[in-house]
Amino acid sequence: MYILNYGMDNELNRFRQMHSEIIENYQCIEYDMKRIYSAMSSDDYYECMDYLDGNNWGVILNKLKKLDYSDNKPYFTEDEYKLLDEIRERRNYWCHQCYLDFVYIQNEYDRQNRLSKLIRQLENEKNRAIKLQKKMEGIFINDFCD
Repeated sequence: MYILNYGMDNELNRFRQMHSEIIENYQCIEYDMKRIYSAMSSDDYYECMDYLDGNNWGVILNKLKKLDYSDNKPYFTEDEYKLLDEIRERRNYWCHQCYLDFVYIQNEYDRQNRLSKLIRQLENEKNRAIKLQKKMEGIFINDFCD
């Protein structure tokens, strides 16, 4: 495998660490969407959580937005819903494509440059995800927990 032959272990380890952290952020955001939707729903919270378990991010996002706007007092702005959808798309990239975008590059210089670029993208992505995740967690705790 190409990845084992890299002379850039520090950057590769940094990428792996950051990649793991962003996936954690994404999982928490998705779970918080489920929690907020379930708490907002008039249905039983735990039954709703079970129901949402088989749904993907896009379905959950659409359900949350529809319910959130149903009382004309939404928790999230239109821009935040756009951000959640952008994050959904980026999550798909980070989960299914990012390693392939540098692992098979034969030229070490080009591979290093691509990895450095991905690290910068991860840093930006993480900052956006953390900000949104904190807001979602705060909404759930402040508005739905007794």
